Amino acid sequence: MSGRRKGGRRKLSAGTVFMLGLLAVVICGSVLVLGRLSSGASINLNRKNVNVLELQEDPSRDTTEETKAAEGRTETAQVTAPPVYDVTPVPQETNNSCTLTIGGSISLSGEVRKNSWNADSKVTDYADVMMLLAPQIKADVNVVFLENILSDKHKANDNTAPASASGLLKEAGFGMAACGFSQSYANGREGVEATLDTLNTQGIKALGIRYADEGSAPVMTNAGGVKTAFLQYTSTISSKTRKAMIKEETSGMVPDADIEQISADIAAAREQGAEAVIVLVNWGKNGKEPDRTQKELAAGIAQAGADMIVGNGSHIPQAAEYITGKDGSSVLCVWSLGTLLGGDRGNVKRQSGYLLHVTIRSDGKGGALILGPEYTPVYTWKYKQDGRYYYRCIASNGSAPDGMDKDQRKNMSHSAETVESILKNTPLTVRGLENAD
Repeated sequence: MSGRRKGGRRKLSAGTVFMLGLLAVVICGSVLVLGRLSSGASINLNRKNVNVLELQEDPSRDTTEETKAAEGRTETAQVTAPPVYDVTPVPQETNNSCTLTIGGSISLSGEVRKNSWNADSKVTDYADVMMLLAPQIKADVNVVFLENILSDKHKANDNTAPASASGLLKEAGFGMAACGFSQSYANGREGVEATLDTLNTQGIKALGIRYADEGSAPVMTNAGGVKTAFLQYTSTISSKTRKAMIKEETSGMVPDADIEQISADIAAAREQGAEAVIVLVNWGKNGKEPDRTQKELAAGIAQAGADMIVGNGSHIPQAAEYITGKDGSSVLCVWSLGTLLGGDRGNVKRQSGYLLHVTIRSDGKGGALILGPEYTPVYTWKYKQDGRYYYRCIASNGSAPDGMDKDQRKNMSHSAETVESILKNTPLTVRGLENAD
């Protein structure tokens, strides 16, 4: 027989007793928790020293001795720096572009005014003066240099033309007029403001002059989706005129070609979002080539960040070239577009000029490119009909207009050859007439 007593009780082992005790504790705890949940009371796990994150199963949790040693320590959450994104504009904006045409000086001097007088209507008639050239001026933005005050309040002379002359610009399609020239202030504040008022009625933006209470600001356009700023300055204001403006506290009405002011204006234009900045300057001497002062000023304007510089004031066509700009860029500088309309018949140069044509294209990086610089040579044709003289601005490399006599045909051809010779070996190429339409 075995050593077990028959009918005796079986004793529990120590392990079994421990497990039963643990089970009892678990059951009691569960009853307690369920009771709290059923009563709606909250359970603060933080106060129970339970880490909520540790309740989640993490199969990738590291169980190395180094990790185990770190358990129990309180750690500060690490802050990751925000990602750095490339904010360079998407290149689709490089397709944004506009065309620009700039014309030389319109100078309604005594000779032009006298021969444009209509005795029947008793008015100075400039109708149809630009009729034959208008097809060459069909760009998104068209600008011209105007060397006249436009006012009916002042006596007409070489510097002052009647307000009706503004129709001449409108007829040609010019939306901007660079009005700063040596005699812009000849009639004082009243003359400048009369010119501004006249141009405003035609919807033409004035450059190079402004109202006395108006601050320095560029004229901005957004043609073709390209934000372009236009600025104009005059370096030919006499010391007498400067003193008069200082005395009358109107110096800003005709902005002087001061390089510090120009630089500040270019910077301000960029801050306003300008992708391209075009600076126009009335400079130089009548009939003379660019001098040292002009070249130094042009270099300063280029270094200040201009994309293109266009000058006028000599009344004769002059060459164009690239000069070094900011950060080593190449800036197109046109020294003089010559005469678009004038009465000086002294020599062929004074009857000649050219239209400048360029395309301005966004580079997709906040700047712009000046592309495809071309020119159209122009000639002021004067003819007599029924005892009266007429003026017509024409493209001198096109077909001679009906009614042009042999001598005028010769002058027209000579004018075209003169401009072509001046612009030979420059960045500008002649524009075919078929490209004008």
